[in-house]
Amino acid sequence: MRIEDDTASVERPFIGLRPFDYRDRSFFFGRSESIGGVESLATQTGFAAVVGRSGTGKSSLIRAGLLPRLEARTHEKWRSATMEPGEAPIRRLARAISSLRNCRDELSEAWNERIEVCLRNSKFGIPEAISLLPETARRGHIIIIVDQFEELFRFANLRTDFSTPSVAASLKRDEATAFVRLLLAAHSVDSIRVHVLLTMRSDFIGDCAQFQGLPEAVSASQFLVPGLTRDQREDVIRRPIAEAGATIEPVLVERLLNDGGSELDQLPVLQHCLSRLWDRAGRARRLSLEDYEAIGTVRHALSQHADEVMATLPGLELTVEQVFRALSERDKEGRATRRALPYAQLLAETGVTERDLRTVIERFRAEDCSFLTPRKSTSRTLDGETRIDVVHEALLRRWDRMAEGGWLAEEESDGQLYRALLALLGAA
Repeated sequence: MRIEDDTASVERPFIGLRPFDYRDRSFFFGRSESIGGVESLATQTGFAAVVGRSGTGKSSLIRAGLLPRLEARTHEKWRSATMEPGEAPIRRLARAISSLRNCRDELSEAWNERIEVCLRNSKFGIPEAISLLPETARRGHIIIIVDQFEELFRFANLRTDFSTPSVAASLKRDEATAFVRLLLAAHSVDSIRVHVLLTMRSDFIGDCAQFQGLPEAVSASQFLVPGLTRDQREDVIRRPIAEAGATIEPVLVERLLNDGGSELDQLPVLQHCLSRLWDRAGRARRLSLEDYEAIGTVRHALSQHADEVMATLPGLELTVEQVFRALSERDKEGRATRRALPYAQLLAETGVTERDLRTVIERFRAEDCSFLTPRKSTSRTLDGETRIDVVHEALLRRWDRMAEGGWLAEEESDGQLYRALLALLGAA
């Protein structure tokens, strides 16, 4: 099946493992109370954090819930700039601020560079950079959303104990520190009404202590995303189906609610399961218990789907293994986590041919699965700097080939040594 656009719609109301985005807002249900709570916090403070465990829908809450709510406020104008820290937090922040111009033209790159210089020269760089923008771009309130803030800790290697850190590692930590200072000082200029909102996994809260002032700021204005109630999860299931003019067997609704209620990563896993059910129902537009059993139920649907995708790549099984081993690791607590890599580095670490690597990545980022990012709908081409990532940790935890005793365990046994050697070579 070829899908050109993966936006939630009446043709395809479920989004799979990826987070909801602003464009999916019409099919985002079950979070009205949380949206109100985050709106109050974000609009009344200059700095706030939305915190929750993996799979509680933090990104979706902000992108498909909060942003439309702010846009709908009639008594004041709100503009938003959304970013993820990635491998270049200050550069990405510059591009996010530049996007407030809402104009992609031949001057865009010049604006990006000008704003980045401003950010690097002063801890008050955010309001100073915004003041450079055209008046129409800085009118009203501006909210800067730093989604998946925990990426910053990986970028700065804050969970790695190097007795003699390399120059490159020290520079990354310095940039991470400067980035945090920029965020904490963003609302310090009264004439520029800036609000900063972070989303962060709760298991990274302790890492905030690595940055001066960050623990206090997060503690002072924090929204802890709750799990969905049974009624809210029923809305997540039923309402998109009703919006699409389809039906679902009542017994299947009960089965989905019972099977997925206490699951880790329950929301992305549920969305993926519903997406698979929708695809299987096809033109009948009636989701049935028979379909549910056929896709593997909540427990096995993700693993079964990943195996089906892999089966379309005969002869490339080892390349698939190498790619997912390179893009995953365990943290100090033993949890499976994503390890995003630039395409060029992924090619070097896997040791496969460029042709095989590209074939595997293109297949696993296709819109019928979107197991790797960037998705084809958001980035048609890949180059050496393109950041390749696993769409959600749920895939690492639920794909039988990856999970306990699988590829991830093998990667853990030899990956640390290999990466240490790479770090030594890079510091030489």
